[in-house]
Amino acid sequence: MPVRLLSAESTDLFVGSEGEPHQVLRVTVAPGAHDTLLELRGEGVRPAEPVTVPATASGVLEIPLTVTASPGTAVPCVVTLGEESLEVTVTAEEPGWTMHMVSHFHYDPVWWNTQAAYTSPWELLSADATTRPLWERNAFALVEAHIELALRDPDYRFVLAEVDYLKPFFDTHPERRADLRALMAEGRAELIGGTYNEPNTNLTGAETTIRNLVYGIGYQRDILGGDPRTAWQLDVFGHDPQFPGYLAAAGLTGSAWARGPFHQWGPIHKNFKQAKNDAAMMQFPSEFEWISPSGQGVLTHYMPAHYSAGWWMDSTPTLEEACQAVYDLYRSLKPAAATKHILLPVGTDYTPPNKWVTDVHRTWAARYVWPRFVCATPRDFLDAVRADMSHFSPQTRDMNPIYTGKDVSYIDTKQAQRAAEVAALDAERLSAFAQALGLGRYPHTALDKVWRQLAYGAHHDAITGSESDQVYIDLLTGWREAHDLATAARDTALDALAGQIAVDAPSIAVTNTLPFARDGLARVRLPAGHTLADVPAVLEDGTLTFLAHDVPSLGWRTYRVVPGSPAAWRPTPASGAVTIENDRWRVTADPSQGGGLTSILDLASGQEVLSGLGNELRLYDEYPQHPDMGEGPWHLIPTGHPTGSGETRALTARAETSPIGRRLIVTGRVGEISYEQTVTLLSGSDRIDFTTRVLDHTGADRLLRVRFPARVEGALPVSDVSGAVVGRGFALPDVDTAEHPWTLDNPANTWFGLSTTAKVDLGEAGARALGVAEVVVPTLADAPGARDLVVALARAGVTATTSSASGSRYGWLDVDSNLPDVRIIVGGPDTNPVAADLLAQADPAYLDALKSGAPRVWVPAEHPLPEVWQPSADLRDLRALPALIVAGPIADLVTDLADATIEAVCPLGAERLEERTVALLAYGLPGFAVDPSGALHLSLMRSCTGWPSGIWLDPPRRTTPDGSGFQLQHWTHEFSYSLAAGEGDWRALRLPAAAQEHITPLLPRSLDPQDGSLPPTHSLLT
Repeated sequence: MPVRLLSAESTDLFVGSEGEPHQVLRVTVAPGAHDTLLELRGEGVRPAEPVTVPATASGVLEIPLTVTASPGTAVPCVVTLGEESLEVTVTAEEPGWTMHMVSHFHYDPVWWNTQAAYTSPWELLSADATTRPLWERNAFALVEAHIELALRDPDYRFVLAEVDYLKPFFDTHPERRADLRALMAEGRAELIGGTYNEPNTNLTGAETTIRNLVYGIGYQRDILGGDPRTAWQLDVFGHDPQFPGYLAAAGLTGSAWARGPFHQWGPIHKNFKQAKNDAAMMQFPSEFEWISPSGQGVLTHYMPAHYSAGWWMDSTPTLEEACQAVYDLYRSLKPAAATKHILLPVGTDYTPPNKWVTDVHRTWAARYVWPRFVCATPRDFLDAVRADMSHFSPQTRDMNPIYTGKDVSYIDTKQAQRAAEVAALDAERLSAFAQALGLGRYPHTALDKVWRQLAYGAHHDAITGSESDQVYIDLLTGWREAHDLATAARDTALDALAGQIAVDAPSIAVTNTLPFARDGLARVRLPAGHTLADVPAVLEDGTLTFLAHDVPSLGWRTYRVVPGSPAAWRPTPASGAVTIENDRWRVTADPSQGGGLTSILDLASGQEVLSGLGNELRLYDEYPQHPDMGEGPWHLIPTGHPTGSGETRALTARAETSPIGRRLIVTGRVGEISYEQTVTLLSGSDRIDFTTRVLDHTGADRLLRVRFPARVEGALPVSDVSGAVVGRGFALPDVDTAEHPWTLDNPANTWFGLSTTAKVDLGEAGARALGVAEVVVPTLADAPGARDLVVALARAGVTATTSSASGSRYGWLDVDSNLPDVRIIVGGPDTNPVAADLLAQADPAYLDALKSGAPRVWVPAEHPLPEVWQPSADLRDLRALPALIVAGPIADLVTDLADATIEAVCPLGAERLEERTVALLAYGLPGFAVDPSGALHLSLMRSCTGWPSGIWLDPPRRTTPDGSGFQLQHWTHEFSYSLAAGEGDWRALRLPAAAQEHITPLLPRSLDPQDGSLPPTHSLLT
């Protein structure tokens, strides 16, 4: 009996040589009585040489083929072995593919353990995997292990990244610097990252991110002798949209990370319930140009199978199984690659070198000519990508939200970061002028320490609130030191400048550190029986609060201290609803609804701001850990059952008046929380100021938000980020995350609201706001040609995902981390298949408009956006979103976007856009949600019991006075926010400037009569 033929399978493997590669057909056989000739028949496919299968053959044989069919062609073939035949389809593959296996370890200096422990011998921890997986090692052991293997094995290549372990290691092991430099010179080690750590840039100010880059590049390049080119942001929980621009400005040319356009684990692994197992579900290749609203960008790689993808072959028992595991990864990653080069990260948290990686490198090379699996560095990979392609798909995609719990867990750390950042910026400005005027030396050392502490706290397991209780306490000292050093430097410079202000009587000098003149409150303590001349002021608890008007830019205005009795806040009679007003606003609170606001009337326009109860506290029950993912503080995990403060009567409600304005004060309870809320209308102010104090809190697994229902027809969510303003998607704050895991909360820098970034002007058919776009080009090769368009959109505030007509559509929450609200289709129906498909589904009037010569035609969606923006939404259908078909030149559209308004025609249907803005300005409160009804939600705080909440490794365990863990936040909290509203978009309301006023205090100083070289009212900028 001849050898048996059991199966045949086409592969993308090649043997032979680079000059003459032969595609491999895998044939499975069983032994027979004699040798048997194998034959293959198919058009353009034949064996590379005659094949005789030995009688003893068993298992899989690899048959080299000569394939002349064009790549991608599926060729029906017949395999014959003796008397048996099988049909098999051979797909003609392309040779030349390489997968670059990058050995690394991810290091969290703060997470479930402290930096001290992460750089200490872990033999002191248990060895039974109760405190750590057995393969994990501390930072010092890991650096040693990777260097040692590279010295022993010339095929091994690896990367080192973060200063938070590099500096401690090389400070204590200086003899290893020579080894590292030798390996870098050979190209077998690379210092990557270019940052101090892996910062969560969406939770900090721009200057913290810039300093993170300065410190990271400075240490890696100037101390260790490296050449950092690639940001390595593996584990961060989303990215600030301006981050790629900062990377480019700092001299980096690339970046790589594992989270962003998709949810936390990517399109291959499970994110919720079922894994998708398909990298091609993303709308653009894994190598793309990531561009900021500034227009600067870097070549970037997203990791479709996460940063730990290649590590798990370490657990395979044999080299053969490790090779198969790597090949399987190659097959899964290949569909997303922009070129014939693939990056496979080989490592995960705290991991030593993978035991199989160099054996796979050598064994695979001995078997196959293509694909190659090679040990490499990110530079090897990105250089190879650039060699194959010079222009990439441009993406300004907002790589948020990721892990929405990060925006509000341990909220006091976000407030501390903001306070220290503001103090540091004030200190730098004032100290620079003080030195320039010869009034002292610039405090380089102190401010350097400030920014290092803030850079350290910006780590993605620090500022995010995902740390254990012990790490939280450890981190607080850093924020405290940063704040204390910054305020000391600020006050020293301020005192030096104030000492030169000429005044002829006791005075108060109020300093403004912002680059524009402003009004605002200042607070001082004066001797009893004294007040300020000709200034509205009020005395409360021994502190005089007064309204300072027109304080010059980066300058001061002085106010004379005179004898007198300042006024106090006085109650005003009220029964039932309580109302206060100033020249701009009339605000009414209802004590029967928890003191919530039933009306905010804009007296300038007669417009009612609210569409429901405003300033209402909403307390959400949360699961102890995610019901599907089993994770804790980094997720928001509401059960869908919020309780509103408006459901019960307020305990107290009163109105008060004073020379500086009017205020409402209410107290009440919602769930386990006792609260006090103050609403203040300052005389002459265009803003409404709010303070919410949590007086007592005993609950666990709760999320607290404050809500302002404020429908503005057609407006979309908008927020500032670090150095830009962008549109954001609606959120779904009331979902049950066991069924719908994505609440879509986003982080803002200092403000968010309902407004317009850019719009389409449709003439008589109205107008439509644009927030988040999918730009669809005809083919992937056309994507680079859309760069000017996506940059122009981003500069107007519209982030965009560039996709191709044949690719996946953007807008499925199962995969995408956010959703678009518009499609911009580049090319008419003759050039773009998506335009043709859309027009085939729509009324003929739209095609007629294009035929008549209209360069841009607007096709409204079938249903209003709030109707389709639902939990677990899928907006991929072409009629789910409105679309702008651009048949005319892209350059004309780019020019049209200069004023953030696009002119287009809409032959059928209409859109409505109310030219109005409602926004909240926040201090250290980044988390927000604007739901489809238009309600603004600001996240105030949460308590969470999910791991690593409550973890304390070094005895004795510390707790709050009531015995609870620190993550539960059982103490008094105070939250500050303001409402701004009015006609026009965010630009008309000058919201970035207003938010800076909100977070930056005026700085008063008491002056005795003195001579000086500086006038009583002065701007240092003039």
